Amino acid sequence: NVPLGSGWSLMVKFDIQVDIQSDVLAEPASRAEHILALQIKKDTTPFVPALTGSLSTRTRVEEGTVIYPGPYARYLYYGKLMLDPETGSSYATKGKSKVKTDKDLVFNQAMHVMAQSHWFEASKAQNLKRWIDVADKAVKDELNRK
Repeated sequence: NVPLGSGWSLMVKFDIQVDIQSDVLAEPASRAEHILALQIKKDTTPFVPALTGSLSTRTRVEEGTVIYPGPYARYLYYGKLMLDPETGSSYATKGKSKVKTDKDLVFNQAMHVMAQSHWFEASKAQNLKRWIDVADKAVKDELNRK
């Protein structure tokens, strides 16, 4: 997990085991990763905290990566209250850094009933079998296009 200038991403990796040269697989594997990332985004959305739906709407897939935008997504993902060390407020003035506390965030579940921190792990626990099947089908479909 690496903070990015324009967002924050969760990297998904999978291995493809076949008995042909790897350079033959580069393009099909890349398209299959993109297909898998789209499925992961779709399946994970119900676990993403949503008060207005803005975070889910702004989440995007680039190649094989799901990107949750801005530092706000990272803050929600780890689910800990952060405060301005000088004021003790959860709001910090522009340019100030907040510090993490031990207090868990409480997520409104009106829009997404499964909303929680660490949403990728929660979705993976429920959807891993489907993701393996989607990846398998996507790789096979891409190889058959060659």
